[in-house]
Amino acid sequence: MINRILEAIISALLLAAVGVAFLAVIYRYLLDNALSWSFEVSLALLTYITFLGSYLALRRGAHLKVDVFVRNLPFWAQGVLYVINQLLIGGVGWIMAWYGGRQVIRFAGQTTNVLEISSSWLYAAIPIAGALICFDALIQIARSLPRIRQGLDPDSRHDADNSPFDL
Repeated sequence: MINRILEAIISALLLAAVGVAFLAVIYRYLLDNALSWSFEVSLALLTYITFLGSYLALRRGAHLKVDVFVRNLPFWAQGVLYVINQLLIGGVGWIMAWYGGRQVIRFAGQTTNVLEISSSWLYAAIPIAGALICFDALIQIARSLPRIRQGLDPDSRHDADNSPFDL
């Protein structure tokens, strides 16, 4: 369910970004009057699309991975590597959340040039995505441990859409 909500949010942001870019082109080349705010709005939209999209790709297991080596290891080693991988992912998410949050606070007093809104709104995408990534890694570790003990594939992402506990 969260995947569908994220897809809808990202789709709406992408539609808005395309709309702003289209409007900017129309105004600049047909009406000979550039929209001063279009760059800042496009930058904000693309920032949120990027960071929320990276979290959605993580949830789907769509990031690039090479598992030829891992699939040839004994099952227990695959489980250990999966947990280590999730700990690393969670660590990166925590770093994004912590330092991104510090950036949000640091730039709270600054405003953008044209729209004059707080720059922290632009930076907020980083700690939001980082916290979501960290939380997802912890959930995946919690889901994988019983699966490893039962002799199942530790990565439950392929059946996450069917789970009643889809977080």
